[in-house]
Amino acid sequence: MRKFLLFATKSIRGFIYGIFSVSLILFLISRGDSPLIAGLIASGSIILSSLITFLITFKYHISRAKIFLIFMTSMLSIGLLLLIPKSSILNNIGAIIGGLGVNPSDNTLFSSFEQPQLSYIAKDQENRNWLFSIYTLSGYAFASIGSAMLFLGIDYLIELSVLLSIVIMVMYSVMKFGTIENENKKQLKVSNETKKISRDVSLLFSLDAIGGGFVLQSLIAYWFKVRYGISLSSLGGIFAIVDVIIGASIVATPYIAKRLGLVKTMVYSHLPSNVFLILIPLIPNLWASLTFLFLRYSLSQMDVPTRQSYLNSIVPPEERSYVVGISNASRSIAQSTTPYISSSLISAAASPIPFIGGGTLKIIYDILLYLRFRELKEKY
Repeated sequence: MRKFLLFATKSIRGFIYGIFSVSLILFLISRGDSPLIAGLIASGSIILSSLITFLITFKYHISRAKIFLIFMTSMLSIGLLLLIPKSSILNNIGAIIGGLGVNPSDNTLFSSFEQPQLSYIAKDQENRNWLFSIYTLSGYAFASIGSAMLFLGIDYLIELSVLLSIVIMVMYSVMKFGTIENENKKQLKVSNETKKISRDVSLLFSLDAIGGGFVLQSLIAYWFKVRYGISLSSLGGIFAIVDVIIGASIVATPYIAKRLGLVKTMVYSHLPSNVFLILIPLIPNLWASLTFLFLRYSLSQMDVPTRQSYLNSIVPPEERSYVVGISNASRSIAQSTTPYISSSLISAAASPIPFIGGGTLKIIYDILLYLRFRELKEKY
């Protein structure tokens, strides 16, 4: 029952993030913010959710149910504040508190605690790979629905998101969490090997995230709006297709990982996707740009379930929350450093620089990740 509840909460969050990962920048600009301010708001939301993740990661005496309820309360604030008309300041506060700068991949406090729960349920590596694939797929599948529904209007969808946030809060209130670490201890003693792994993955994930901050989905949507004048409803349809493509690629991930291994699957899929990312703005044609966009997303998220499964398989069960929490928070904070730069460049001239810079940094990350972890096998 627990795994189905985890899939359900992931799906509902995916729906909400599917809405805002496409529309956030455009929505804030439509409410009167400049592209620079909109980018700063996206950065601020990522920073806030990352800081909360850092704090909670080191507070193991706080129950997980309370953690999720606290974080869901912040999501409710986004709807309540954004629904207030003609109030740019409150809109911006709502966007920051709501933490809507993240992508549907959901590298937040949620995943820091849900991923170890999935690892606790799965007793062998192959089963774990499948659970993480289904978990990731459920988020993207419902994100595609959220994106496709943008034609209904953002205000209506914000109201719907508030109601769905309440549903998630109810689910978390009844969910039983597995005992994967001692909740009575105020601080978990982490081994030196795990600390070293946590340090290295945090640095590498941060590099990848800095590149990703240049090309958040909302920024890519904004680029297509500026470059080709595409409407928000059309962008919703485009990114609904993107999420379907991602879902299909994720279904194939466990089969590929079984043959190649987790690390090779991560790198061999992620690296060519970043080449496609760089090519999106270089050919001044809408259909060519969309083709490279779809090619990019056909490979770019295959590393998500494999990364989650791998990270939860190379450290002891009681230390998983520590590593996942620190690495996710580091990743998110690093990602917050670039959206405002990207939004300004896009506003100025639909610049290709965010795509080139982001893709290049991600390629460097792929190479370094392979060199660092190619010899470290799954063992827990």
